[in-house]
Amino acid sequence: MKLTAKRIKGLVERLIGPEAVPVVDMIKDDENVSEFLISKKLKQDIQVIRNILYRLHKHDLVSYKRVKDRKKGWYIGYWTFNKRHAKILYQDMNATELERYQQRLEEELAYLNNFYLCKNMCVRMNFERAASVNFTCPECGTVLDNQNNERTVEQLKMKIKEIQAVQG
Repeated sequence: MKLTAKRIKGLVERLIGPEAVPVVDMIKDDENVSEFLISKKLKQDIQVIRNILYRLHKHDLVSYKRVKDRKKGWYIGYWTFNKRHAKILYQDMNATELERYQQRLEEELAYLNNFYLCKNMCVRMNFERAASVNFTCPECGTVLDNQNNERTVEQLKMKIKEIQAVQG
């Protein structure tokens, strides 16, 4: 599996947030990029950039080295994107997501057309739980309606296929 720019963007958005994507875009193809250069090119405060870089570092998506500036006397961080670890993280996240969707699909199939939903969307529960509360919403007191979950099952199957296609 190749770690494309789109996959890197998705990974960074899920782990850190969309604000980190431009930072990663600046360093993903170079080594030892100055945090001041990133700050200048993105027109953002150095503290904001450092915060994003440290959050990326927490997930081992970047590495850095600190060098003391001889003229000014302060330390400058030079950052490098860790593609190898990003690929591993991406695969791990997909595997976890796939497992979660498969478990949810099993539950949906086990109670096919046997889920009950509050009209006010307070709760959704299987038959046993709904029976234990006399088919009445424990939040608002309205009668629970039977829900056809076939569409949910189909959506879960499609999502599982998408993830499996990405994994190759």
